[in-house]
Amino acid sequence: MVKRRFIVSHCSSIVFFFALSACSSTTSQTANPIKNQTTPAEIIDNTLSPFQFNQGLQQDLNNNNSAGLQSKIDVLSIAKQLRNIQSTQFSNPLVTAKTAADLKQQLVSGMLELSTSFTWRYLHSEEKADNKLAAYYRIESEGGYSYVTFWLEQDSYKIYDFHPVSFYYSALDFVGEFTQLFSKYSHKQGQLSNLILAIQKNQWDKTISLYQAIDADIKAEPALNDFLLRKYSQMQGDNPQFTNVLMSAFEQQGLSSLLFESLYIQQDNFNQAIKMVEGLPQYARQDSKMLSELAILHAYNQDFRSAILFGRQSIMAGPNENEAYIVLLQVSLLAKDYALSIELMDVLSSKFNFLMGQGVIAELDESDTFLHSDEYKLWLEKHSTNKS
Repeated sequence: MVKRRFIVSHCSSIVFFFALSACSSTTSQTANPIKNQTTPAEIIDNTLSPFQFNQGLQQDLNNNNSAGLQSKIDVLSIAKQLRNIQSTQFSNPLVTAKTAADLKQQLVSGMLELSTSFTWRYLHSEEKADNKLAAYYRIESEGGYSYVTFWLEQDSYKIYDFHPVSFYYSALDFVGEFTQLFSKYSHKQGQLSNLILAIQKNQWDKTISLYQAIDADIKAEPALNDFLLRKYSQMQGDNPQFTNVLMSAFEQQGLSSLLFESLYIQQDNFNQAIKMVEGLPQYARQDSKMLSELAILHAYNQDFRSAILFGRQSIMAGPNENEAYIVLLQVSLLAKDYALSIELMDVLSSKFNFLMGQGVIAELDESDTFLHSDEYKLWLEKHSTNKS
């Protein structure tokens, strides 16, 4: 029986705070000035490298340092980016300032909430156009892994945006795109308004009915789909019918989200689970953890050639991570490539001081046949001789 011990489940709680229920308003109303809601941006030492800055940010995240995070997220930078995204929507300085201040507080609160359950790991940074810097992070817990991108201004390292990989849009892009839906579909506002209202009230039976009946062009809108994902993430699987409807709609539109991977695994639908991982941005797909994920998924899908290839790539990406070797060992047992199994057991023993006894190996899927194989008997005889 296949136990699937090594499939990595991913963190649906990454999406906690980005439902942004207030975003359905599209009018440029006058707002009251915000007082005492923001912290002056930290003065960044210009001699810092991106690595040094992100090491400090990683420390603040893992230590739940609210003051440190507040100082690194700049309201003025957020406001500037909002105006760049939607100049018409955010032409009113007071509306823009309020939205930017609210976004900052949501970002800080969400990061602190994540930090209570997950460990942040800075991966690397990448310079982008328009004086922007993308800082890539992995978050991890006993339950699995996910990834987020911080967007920083390249010259000052001021944080202005945050993008969990499960969503199509970053926080700011989502605000900009979602607020345009009603003006874009002004002739169909009834359909859209009723659907959004039902979602905001958590009326899921009504939501399903309205969503299935909505015109195809609205249903295909990335901003609407992203909004549905953000609301779905807060439900934590409370409504299986809505989950099935949303997954089916995403399949029909050729869309993917890491939020769905574990559900496809439960259904033994490994082709779709693989597509969810393949839909990740390149930096996440190239991380050792996701390469291992692809290795085990391909192995359970009986594509052992691809599984071993991804397993070896995972080791190359993280040569000092024992998990990569263990996952490839599991793949080798499923593939019945016992020569590779022996090779990996020797590495785990010599490099990581693992005691590769029968009890340890028996915990792996499809280990019984291997434990009775000639290859294992020879390995056991060799190691018994060495000990004597």
